[in-house]
Amino acid sequence: MVLPKEDLDNKSFEELVKEAVLRIPIYAPGWTDHNIHDPGITFIELFAWLAEIQLYSMNRISDKSYRKFLKLMGIKKLEPAKAANVDVTFSLLQNITSKSVQAGTMIAAKGHISGKDISFETKKDLLVIDSKLETILTRLSEEFIDNSKANMNENVYYYAFGYNPNEGQCIPNVGDELYFGFDKSLTGKELPLTFYLFEEDLFQTDRSCEEKKDLSASTRLGWEYYTGGDEDWENSNNWTSIEKITDNTKHLTVSGRIWMNIQRVMGQVDINSANRFWIRCRVEQAGYEITPKIDLILINTVSAIQRSALKVETFSSSGLPEFIIDLKDAPVLDKTLTVKLNNKEWRNDVYCNPEVEDFDASKPEDKHYIVDLTSGRVTFGNGINGKIPPAGTNNITVSYHTGGGVRGNIRPNTINRVLDGQLAEKVNVDNMKAATGGKDSEILKEAIYRARKDLKTVYRAVTSLDYEHIIMNTSKLKVARAKTIPRYHPSQTSQVPGIVSIIIVPKSPYAKPMPSDELLKSVYRHLEKQRLLATELFIIPPEYTKISVDTTVKMKPRFVKKTIEKNVKTELDKFLNPLTGGVEGNGWPFGRSVYLSEIYQIIDSAEGVDYVQSVKLNKKEVDIDIPSHGLVYSGNQVIKAEE
Repeated sequence: MVLPKEDLDNKSFEELVKEAVLRIPIYAPGWTDHNIHDPGITFIELFAWLAEIQLYSMNRISDKSYRKFLKLMGIKKLEPAKAANVDVTFSLLQNITSKSVQAGTMIAAKGHISGKDISFETKKDLLVIDSKLETILTRLSEEFIDNSKANMNENVYYYAFGYNPNEGQCIPNVGDELYFGFDKSLTGKELPLTFYLFEEDLFQTDRSCEEKKDLSASTRLGWEYYTGGDEDWENSNNWTSIEKITDNTKHLTVSGRIWMNIQRVMGQVDINSANRFWIRCRVEQAGYEITPKIDLILINTVSAIQRSALKVETFSSSGLPEFIIDLKDAPVLDKTLTVKLNNKEWRNDVYCNPEVEDFDASKPEDKHYIVDLTSGRVTFGNGINGKIPPAGTNNITVSYHTGGGVRGNIRPNTINRVLDGQLAEKVNVDNMKAATGGKDSEILKEAIYRARKDLKTVYRAVTSLDYEHIIMNTSKLKVARAKTIPRYHPSQTSQVPGIVSIIIVPKSPYAKPMPSDELLKSVYRHLEKQRLLATELFIIPPEYTKISVDTTVKMKPRFVKKTIEKNVKTELDKFLNPLTGGVEGNGWPFGRSVYLSEIYQIIDSAEGVDYVQSVKLNKKEVDIDIPSHGLVYSGNQVIKAEE
């Protein structure tokens, strides 16, 4: 019998020779004889023959071999299909005051392409209440800002603690408050408030960002509800701290949900012409690097995952080696499959995972199995590598969930059916936001590409650039700039071997961005896993130098004096910005001095300036030196324009 011909590389010997000959005029224009009697052509044919043999050998590598090679590189298996997640909001039908929605409730949407039902399952118990969030107020000092309409409009963002138009930015202070007004009392009820924030960061997909970061919140918020009468709502004694609260937003630094229980009787009071039952959020410790901007706040909302209801199937074991089970439905969601033999789980003990990648390390008594999640096939051992399930009738029970894939990434307002008939008579359901996170199963080519990309990703900090790369490519840290200074000790003047100091500048709208202690600790904990064993780390803030410019300029004709002064100030503020300043516009370089000549040039480039008469930096006509760990920021600019 003739062996089947392998599907070789599409380049044959003749094609390899032809391609090499076509390259001769490019690399060796003096070589003009391309006939087969030429010795050079003979060498080309020789190398083409060797290349063809090598291609043939390479194409003999099977998919199983590729998987083994990937495992050696740290990629243990192909990524399984991932299920989409979505927040769903329930609402009560008429004459219903409350209704409990249990975890595992099935809801569905119509696929916009296939037209078939796409099932979702709620993750947590939810008590749907008839109260409505009708008013949202921000209080800055004695001023109120009504955000109620902004919260109802899609993609209209508002600052949680107000916006200062004079400063052009929002700087929350201790005592700033965010009020939530409800039409009915929440006493004795569990309220989930779901916050969708404006988040510019796009999280990376490398291993460093898949790990859970221990990020501390730089701000502390306190939550209270009103328990007083119909007057004197400003008296703090009429507000009671919420007894039990679970905050998944990290004090409104990320989107998430806050669960709170109201125990005492709520009072109703008129605040800013709105007579409501109030909950308020109060800034107890200021320190936001990025002030929270809110897109939407919802109640009666819970998370759901795109998967089927639990499926249970029974099979009869043959007692033969490599016994195979084919499930009726696929793909199977990862970590949802359970195998039982005679109602006992098929595993050695509670600490042993029965699902393995292969049977190479399995012993004869190991209760292991292999699962192909894409096809829904379960394979047991052969008695040498992995135990064989004993023969029996209907003695194997398999339970699992199906789902996953990009089909679960449905559009907003498409989940509209509750599959429980009795529950559907009391509540409606909707998804205000699109489902995200659904992903199809990874194929071998994608895993190979992931391995190549992974090899080029920095996970260990050896050089100074490694530290900066790791920090800047871990967006959850919210760091705008980082600078590594080797052998610099913050408390010593001389260089110290084995010391690495890293200066951190946070993402911030402020003129002088300063990292909070919590951010410095978070960066340190993250780099502690990446550093070399003998390296001692110091994470420090930058040392800022205030640059105040006093200048006199001559105006061009037909220009207004105030306009020119404003133009000069704008150019100076732009140039002396620690995040976007400098010659290249990507932030003032660490440790770079401020030169009078450059300030002359910046002022002269402002629109309407004819020439510069004089410039002083911090009241002196000298350059200003900046320490190696220092930056500059724009101070008080005194600009005088003369005709």
